[in-house]
Amino acid sequence: MAEEVDIDATLAQADQLKSSNPKAFSELLNTIERESLDTQQQYFLNYLRGYELTYQGKQVESIAVFNEILNSSANEKLKFRANQTLINIYAISQEWTKGLTHLSKNFQLIKQIQDPETTQNGLAIAAIFYNQIEQYELGLSYAEKVKNSKPSKRNTCLANGLAIEAQLGLNQLEVDSPGLQAALASCDEEVIMASFIHSFIAKKHLRDGDTNEVYEQLTPSLEAIEKTRYPRLIAEVYATLASAYLMDNKIGEARLLAEKTVNLAKGLGNTQAVVTAYKILFEIAELSGNYESALDYHVKYAQADKAYLDDIKTKHLAFQLAEHQAAEQKSRIALLDRQNNLLLTEQQLAKTQAENNRLFISLLIAIITLLGFWAYKSWTIQKRLKQLAEYDALTHVFNRGHFTQVAQSALTYCESNASDLSYILFDLDNFKQINDKFGHAVGDWVLKRVAKACQAQGRKNDIFARIGGEEFCIALPGCTLQTAIKLAEACRTAIAAIDCTETGHEFEVTASFGITDTNMSGYKLERLINDADSAMYQSKETGRDRICIFDPEAKRTIPQASHSLLSL
Repeated sequence: MAEEVDIDATLAQADQLKSSNPKAFSELLNTIERESLDTQQQYFLNYLRGYELTYQGKQVESIAVFNEILNSSANEKLKFRANQTLINIYAISQEWTKGLTHLSKNFQLIKQIQDPETTQNGLAIAAIFYNQIEQYELGLSYAEKVKNSKPSKRNTCLANGLAIEAQLGLNQLEVDSPGLQAALASCDEEVIMASFIHSFIAKKHLRDGDTNEVYEQLTPSLEAIEKTRYPRLIAEVYATLASAYLMDNKIGEARLLAEKTVNLAKGLGNTQAVVTAYKILFEIAELSGNYESALDYHVKYAQADKAYLDDIKTKHLAFQLAEHQAAEQKSRIALLDRQNNLLLTEQQLAKTQAENNRLFISLLIAIITLLGFWAYKSWTIQKRLKQLAEYDALTHVFNRGHFTQVAQSALTYCESNASDLSYILFDLDNFKQINDKFGHAVGDWVLKRVAKACQAQGRKNDIFARIGGEEFCIALPGCTLQTAIKLAEACRTAIAAIDCTETGHEFEVTASFGITDTNMSGYKLERLINDADSAMYQSKETGRDRICIFDPEAKRTIPQASHSLLSL
């Protein structure tokens, strides 16, 4: 009995040390493995070994271990913990659909768990996963649930770190918040989460251009972070420090950490750290005049950036599909429940014919109501999916495909009624420089502000769309060319007036406009687009930030002054 108690105590000790002291954790596992264990103790040891494999980045081996536990006779609590770890693994490996499946199972299993500590861990893993798929509002919600459930010190640390990560994603994090210091204080024994918190704070300082604060957050604990052997954490820290070094023109240090990030993150999938590292290496090679290497790194940077953006889209799609499937499953379960009730009622109907008729009618009404509800629910889901297909996700204006359909319908109507339709095409000037210099986040901010500024100038029935990266168009049914010129000038002025200080950078936003109408280009959409594009190209050629009108007779465009409206 004494040996059995010692083994249980040692297993519990190893469980406590698994994230705070990896070296001592592994040593304890080696000690336990030499002992004679009963079935449940062996399952527990297997779980801890699986955690160790996960910690070392060996996900394939660890997944096999946890699935074996889920299909074994292990106790419910251990199965619950194995399922939790699988959720975390699928988050790291970016297998979002599998992760969401196990997360749904997590919410089912948690109802059977009475242990508060384990329940808190279940809520925490939900916060972790939702943060990973960038559903930060849900991530913050579950982190707050952990914080409000009287958690242990370890779980308090975890919840604080997850809340900070979600707030950073929601752009709600303030580096002078007293909550940050409280979070760090709660993680004095949890090296990994404390390091993640420092990393989150450092990223916020990096966005603000305060490199000294970046060094202060990360440099003192860099050696301890490296000793954790946690690839995701180390890669994030390396990439953040490399960005700060490059900002301070410390080329050697930036190159070294960027190369380390690339080598370290090979097994982590498509991460922001890899994108950042390749961009840094590209910029360093370009600064050094090594254009062959610069080209190679730029290709890798572009590939990594595209893969990372594709992963973000995949996350959102996986989440939307999971929501749709969950709603559909609930409807099916409700329908099956109603059908079961119908069968039970039919048995009772045999007793009394009068009661039979009464109950039968009641059940028919209930089923029809349920089917109507299910049909309405399906309709709303389809409507939401249709909206996603018709609107640009970033700017919330029409996308190119839907614009083409609506504009074509408007042209057909205007042609049948012999009414005018004007077409405006504009493109943001030097937008690539904004993206390259300040980052895609700033570029996205500019696109959203431009869309909002232009929407405020037109009518509700104007057909406004984003048809390319930084290219927008407006179709104006029933509007003359003079009205289109006035609207274009209003949009040009509104764009030029955008205040960019909110981004933390100083730059100007302007756009070049091209205008045509059905009197000049006819009622073919392709011709309207081509003629407006020619006019817009003339605006670019003649100095940008101006308006040009297509001239069909001279096969050229008529430039408009950028500060006034000219008569045709």
